[in-house]
Amino acid sequence: MTPILKEFIEVVAAEPPLTLERLLHTWLERDQCRTRLLMQMRQFPVLLCPVCSIPAFRHGERAWKVDGQSVGYLDAMRYAQWVNLTGNPAAVVPAGRSPEGLPIGVQIVGRPHEEEVILAIAEKIESALGGRQRPPSATATIDSRRSDAHLGR
Repeated sequence: MTPILKEFIEVVAAEPPLTLERLLHTWLERDQCRTRLLMQMRQFPVLLCPVCSIPAFRHGERAWKVDGQSVGYLDAMRYAQWVNLTGNPAAVVPAGRSPEGLPIGVQIVGRPHEEEVILAIAEKIESALGGRQRPPSATATIDSRRSDAHLGR
């Protein structure tokens, strides 16, 4: 079982048991949220949003310090979670890099059944910003430190 799934199971286990009434109420709230969003998307058919509240992170990292505050994985990913709730099509492309060289993405969100619009915009953004570049690996960082130490830097 992955660490992400374990963390999710712990979060869910901390909640009271799900009743049929609560499930139906939640579905109705989701539908109301989706309806409000789709009404707003009549004027703004595509939304550019952050993907995450932090730059991309290295595999296995689960928490970070941001301005002295601890930020866990599920909290960091809040910007992407609402798209899962509403079911809107979305794509993510790199839009920049952190000081550590890790990618910072932009999320392109569209209206239902308009995936081709999202993909076309994603392609244009990715092309304009230089496309995908391989992030630095932990091994490369360790190797460069060893080389620097060996060369007396």
